[in-house]
Amino acid sequence: MRENDLIAWFAANARRYSHVPVGIGDDMAGVVLPGTVDQSGAALALLKIDQALDQVHFDLREHTPRQAGVKAVNRCLSDCAAMACRPQALLIAVALPQAASTEMVQELFRGCESAAAAFDCPIVGGDTAVWDQRLAITVAAMGDSRTAPVRRSGAVAGDAIVVTGRVGGSILGRHLTFTPRIAEAQAIHQVADIHAMMDLSDGLAQDLPRLLAASGVGAVVDAARIPIHPDAHTLARTDGRSALAHALTDGEDYELLLTLAPADVPRIQALGLAVELTVIGTITAQQQLVLRDDHGTTQPWPRGGWEYESAKP
Repeated sequence: MRENDLIAWFAANARRYSHVPVGIGDDMAGVVLPGTVDQSGAALALLKIDQALDQVHFDLREHTPRQAGVKAVNRCLSDCAAMACRPQALLIAVALPQAASTEMVQELFRGCESAAAAFDCPIVGGDTAVWDQRLAITVAAMGDSRTAPVRRSGAVAGDAIVVTGRVGGSILGRHLTFTPRIAEAQAIHQVADIHAMMDLSDGLAQDLPRLLAASGVGAVVDAARIPIHPDAHTLARTDGRSALAHALTDGEDYELLLTLAPADVPRIQALGLAVELTVIGTITAQQQLVLRDDHGTTQPWPRGGWEYESAKP
C-alpha cells in the first residue's frame, strides 16, 4: 500500500467527532477543547505529531545528535507554519539505541530545545525508552490560530499559486538547517486571505497534487517560474538529472505552498519578507494538473517526490 492510499484509508475509517472540525488530511488537526473558551465561546487547539528516524531523516553516522534534534522539531513546526498556526507547546518522545550515551542524549535535547526556543515554544514533557534499534524521535506540537486555520482544501479557480524560497537539492545540507516558515505564514495571513496552504516536505511533484485533491481543483504550473535552488543545479551537474527535476522531486524543502487571489499577490510582496515569494501558476476549475513550458506546450505533471510504500497486503 502506498502512503497516499494508506492516509486516505485512515481518513475514511476514522470516527467523526463534533469537537474535531479539522481531522485527518491536513497538516495539523483541530480540536475544540471543552471548558477552554475565548470571546467566541470556544478555542480551537491545533495538534500535530511527527517522527524523525535515524538513517531515514538524518544519519548519525554523519550528523550530530544536536542536528537530529533540531530537524525533528523543525519538521513538526513546519506543519504549524503550513496552517498559519502559532506553536504553544511541544511533547517529545525518543526511542534511544542501547548504546546511547548520556552526552548523546543531552546533545539531542539541546538540539530540540534550541529549535523550539527560536519560536518561544516550550517543551513541556515527553517520554524516553531504550531499544535495540536506531534512534527514533517523535515530536507532538500543540498550537492555536487567531483566525480559522488555513487548510489545504480552500483553493479556488483563478487563484495564484505561490511558493516561498527556492526548492531542490536539500540533501546537500538544507534538510538539516531549514527554518520553519512560521513568521512568514503569520505575516502573509495578516494581510491576505490565504485560500489553501501546506508545507513542501515531500517535494512539489508530490505535495501540489495533494493540495489540489483536497480542494477539488486543478492547476497549470509554468516550469520556468519554479524557483530552483542553487543546490539543485549543483546536483544536476553531477547526476545527469535536470535541475528542474530536482526542484520538483527531491523533497524536504520545508517551504510553503499557498494559493490566494491574484489581487493579493502585490500585497504580500509588499511585506518585504526576507524570503522570496514566487507565483508559479494558476488554479483551474478543471481537475487536471499540467506543467507548461516556455512555448506554451503542456505536459502531464511529473511523478516523483517522497512517498514510502509499505509491504504488499
